Amino acid sequence: MSVEIAPISNSLPAFLSQNTNLQIAVLVDEQTSKHCLPLIQAYLPKGFIKIQIKSGENNKHLGTCEKVWEAMTKANMDRHGLLINLGGGVITDLGGFVASTYKRGISFINIPTTLLAMCDASIGGKTGIDHQYLKNIVGTFAEAEHILVYPEFLKTLDFVELRSGFAEMLKHGLIADVSHWNDLITIEELTPENIAPHIENSMMIKENVVVKD
Repeated sequence: MSVEIAPISNSLPAFLSQNTNLQIAVLVDEQTSKHCLPLIQAYLPKGFIKIQIKSGENNKHLGTCEKVWEAMTKANMDRHGLLINLGGGVITDLGGFVASTYKRGISFINIPTTLLAMCDASIGGKTGIDHQYLKNIVGTFAEAEHILVYPEFLKTLDFVELRSGFAEMLKHGLIADVSHWNDLITIEELTPENIAPHIENSMMIKENVVVKD
């Protein structure tokens, strides 16, 4: 797994310049389409394909996958295409599954936009969708080619979303790294600026667990 925490104005153009994908699709929901896509659009090729799905866990199912596959097929994406998953856990889970099964597997990268996705969902190569009320019952193991983390996206989140991701970071500290835990509990106010310096440690803890698995 390759992870880069950097301004998206640097990391995305650098990645795309080293990859010769002829077709690029960006998977978003209505929230990331409004708040996050404008922050990366200038660094995408002019002919990129935007595929928008509805947000929320209740939309992480086969019917949504079919719509994404259909959009990619209509755009004549071939096996050399690249899917960019721009969003939270639903986008990275579903997008990874869609990419890993389309044309028997195409490349994809994750650009997580929530704290929970940055520290958990985007890492580890576990893709999946829900089926008949069972969470992640259908899925694949498929590593993202790259994970681009841009902490500025945290400013698009409400407090509840920020707190949810921070709880996952605390869990990482509790189960694996007392120093990480001690650093986190000194944070007096949950703000993107206060949390951002600790994201990399949480990501590395999650990656280490996944490697052992």
